[in-house]
Amino acid sequence: MIDVQSLDRATAVKKAVKKDTFEGFVTDIIATHETRQAGAQAFLVEQAPHWVTPPHFHLEHQFQVVTAGSGAIGRHAAALLTVQYAAPETGYGPITAGPEGISYLTLRAAGDTGAWYLHKPGSRERMQPGRKREQQHGAPATPLAAEALAALGTATVDVLIAPRADGLAAHLLRVPPGSDLALPALHPHAGRYYVVTQGAVRIDGADAGAMSVAFASADENPTLVAGPSGAEVLVLQFPQAALAGPAGNAPSGPGGTQ
Repeated sequence: MIDVQSLDRATAVKKAVKKDTFEGFVTDIIATHETRQAGAQAFLVEQAPHWVTPPHFHLEHQFQVVTAGSGAIGRHAAALLTVQYAAPETGYGPITAGPEGISYLTLRAAGDTGAWYLHKPGSRERMQPGRKREQQHGAPATPLAAEALAALGTATVDVLIAPRADGLAAHLLRVPPGSDLALPALHPHAGRYYVVTQGAVRIDGADAGAMSVAFASADENPTLVAGPSGAEVLVLQFPQAALAGPAGNAPSGPGGTQ
């Protein structure tokens, strides 16, 4: 069954965090960001204005989506709907928040405990030799205003990260009011996140408004039915390697916040 959760229903677990590597808020949406476990894990990070989160890595495949504010991820500018994918044990960052802060969803196919900071002793030693490390970045060419979405006549699909044979892909769907759309997978993959960024959809029998997040396993390909204002939905597809679940080199002790 597809797991659909909205940020509105998750606000009870919003946590303030203040430490040497991060300042802001973290809101759990699917599962918790503090445990390593099989199954999807999604949470929202709200990073304080001008805060710089140091370069770090994670142990699982991960997407991040900018939902508000602006800043940079390493050398890449980050604005609304910027998407980043990072493979396990891939160092990236720093994440730099602009004057209004920066908010981003962190989305994983398997649970992880947090970030391992490259400036801290012992972190680099946790990286396994020979592992493929990579980042991919994408963003829509032009933002679409709510009025334009409501007046949309034909569904559109923007490619943010081009589909690869290993299953990795990221798309932005825009669906006219009352219309439906399913996105076929070109390659076998390890599951998808659907992130509603504007409007509303019905997915797998559940209503999902703006800032709702749904995870679908590799054998599920739901049809999205847009609401009366249309819908804008990110579809973020994990490579097959993510099917392995939590990495076998799980470190002892907690990591960082993200």
